[in-house]
Amino acid sequence: MSRKEIDQYTVPRKVSRVRWLDSTSFPAKELHFITGLHLDGKSDTVALWRTKNQRQYEITRSEDIKSTFSPTRIAEAPHRGEILDMRLVEDGQDTFIVTASSTGEIGLYKADIKSDAPLIDRLAVHRHHGFPGLGVAEATSVSVRPQAFNEIASVGGDSKLVLMNVENIEKTLQRSERVGAGMSTVCWRSSTSLAVATKNGQIRLYDRRNITKPVLPPAKDPQRIEPLTSLAQHPTDPHRLVTGNEDGCISVWDVRNLSSPEVRSFKVHTSIVWEVLFHPNESDKVISCSQDGTMATLDWRQAASESILDASKTRDQRVATYWSSIRSVLSINSIDYHARANALLAGSDSGGILHSLQ
Repeated sequence: MSRKEIDQYTVPRKVSRVRWLDSTSFPAKELHFITGLHLDGKSDTVALWRTKNQRQYEITRSEDIKSTFSPTRIAEAPHRGEILDMRLVEDGQDTFIVTASSTGEIGLYKADIKSDAPLIDRLAVHRHHGFPGLGVAEATSVSVRPQAFNEIASVGGDSKLVLMNVENIEKTLQRSERVGAGMSTVCWRSSTSLAVATKNGQIRLYDRRNITKPVLPPAKDPQRIEPLTSLAQHPTDPHRLVTGNEDGCISVWDVRNLSSPEVRSFKVHTSIVWEVLFHPNESDKVISCSQDGTMATLDWRQAASESILDASKTRDQRVATYWSSIRSVLSINSIDYHARANALLAGSDSGGILHSLQ
């Protein structure tokens, strides 16, 4: 195992989600990102930040030099409920933010970073998840249709998949039947297909044209039944997905044969894996973050070729490179990777916004 340096900027709130904004011109001297901020008993917010692109500056590092990562919060908007997931849509000059809330609502915001006075406007919000007559269910995950960027998919505590239009999120286009095991997270596999991870360790595939039921019986790993807590699609291989689960395992799936999927699992963390993503520049690697207070990069192809698979309930420290905050061991809730700046971003329960150049 190796451990890498990480910078940290602290805010007095839980950082529930982080997302980089891509830059229209690159290399850029400044980078922007969005966070979801939460504090019990206070108003949650969506915040826009600006920071130096550190690769554009000569930086001398030493043990007694204060962190070079010092972002500036330049805009903020209130948000109803804690942000449990967040996705960005960058359309020309406009940046739209889609959020999933603990209130069961899906929110749509617009961020203006071009003007002299940057701002975030809330355009629309609507509750899509709940139990009729019984109350709220959390909206746990949200994903935006690739290429067209015109539809949003969400799942929630009511165990339903919902499709809505970006231009009119109040209107439900389609709604799936309830899944008894519960849905935890969703991603688009392509512009016509969706994948949903469930709380009984299954992956269900849906055809966008009719999401009432999955297109085929669910895929499952016969070796494990732990709830799946995170999910991401491979950037170029439509049949490959990665999941994180409740006991700290990361699994890479090939779902060409749903009845008998190829699943390679690795014990990377010691607790819940909150987010996973394929490295945008090196898709043989997976980046993850966990309730155990660490982030990790797993070279899953190398680990599989060396037969370093999960064989115990303890973390196998040969499989990954780790980052963690030196100031806190609290949960790291969210990660994102800027492909062109080669910069990792994360948010934690302790209020840390974490940053590392790769």
